[in-house]
Amino acid sequence: MSLIKHKASIAKIRLARSLVGACALFVGACAHASIEYATRTEAVKWQTQGSKFLCRLSHEVEGFGEAVFEKEAGEQTRFYLNSQMPRMKTGQAALIVRPPAWSSQSSQNKLSMVSVKESMMPITIGRKLSERMLAELESGMLLDFKRAPLYGGSQTIQVTLSSIGFRNSHQRYLQCQGNLLTANYKQVKKSTLLYDNDDDDLKDKAKKRLDQIIAYVNEDPEVKTFYLDGHTDSEGIRGENLLKSQRRTEKVMDYLIEQGIDKDKIVARWHGERYQVSSNRTPKGRSQNRRVTVRLSKEDPNILVKSGEPKMKSSGLLKDKINEKK
Repeated sequence: MSLIKHKASIAKIRLARSLVGACALFVGACAHASIEYATRTEAVKWQTQGSKFLCRLSHEVEGFGEAVFEKEAGEQTRFYLNSQMPRMKTGQAALIVRPPAWSSQSSQNKLSMVSVKESMMPITIGRKLSERMLAELESGMLLDFKRAPLYGGSQTIQVTLSSIGFRNSHQRYLQCQGNLLTANYKQVKKSTLLYDNDDDDLKDKAKKRLDQIIAYVNEDPEVKTFYLDGHTDSEGIRGENLLKSQRRTEKVMDYLIEQGIDKDKIVARWHGERYQVSSNRTPKGRSQNRRVTVRLSKEDPNILVKSGEPKMKSSGLLKDKINEKK
């Protein structure tokens, strides 16, 4: 009986050894191993791209995709990961900061938990944490994102951002930000200039807004048309309101031309008390109706100006046309 037990013990030992050998060959099947994406030390490269509209600092992570810090004119800094295909499971990823292998430091810290969605852009991070990440990379630290994979059982995906060569590129990125415009196209595409009662002169606030629009247009040759539309509230005589809206519109047009905008890009129209955006029954509503709207377009004007319509005026770009059957 003891001989049988002895043989059984030997068999168990041999089985255990064989399993250990199998685990050595197939680590992912035997342990909670990580699927690591990190660029080889000699291949790490941070790239800076910039214009008056957008600054971009990016790093290619081998086998995974791209890590990007980005600041658009008029917007806050953000960070995002681009993946070549969906790899991370929806949920929360740990963002870890740790020293590089050659550092005398050994501790690592969890900066935050960040949201992950199953997509080719699994992680997007706002200004505050993005700027903390930039500071950690500037100091020579590494950043790891750790999250369960979309497919892969108990394994963990680890995406590493290296700090090799980061500082010089980061300085160029900061210099780019100093040259950004104060607004982007979405922010200047449509603006509303408001007026007090019978005023038709441009206030400092309105001029500041127009200057912002002009600064953008001077850098973007794709903008082809300014549409100006003047309005009043319903107080007073209808005909006088029409003339008042005309004066307001023309003063905006004159200011644009004085600042160097080609008059052939401007389409100016006035509508008096028509097309209200709020009730004329309250002071607040009337204040919203006393306005000139400035709208930009990247297309040529497509408006047909009919003769006999004093509410509409074209600049040199549009000539009056008679849209009557002959």
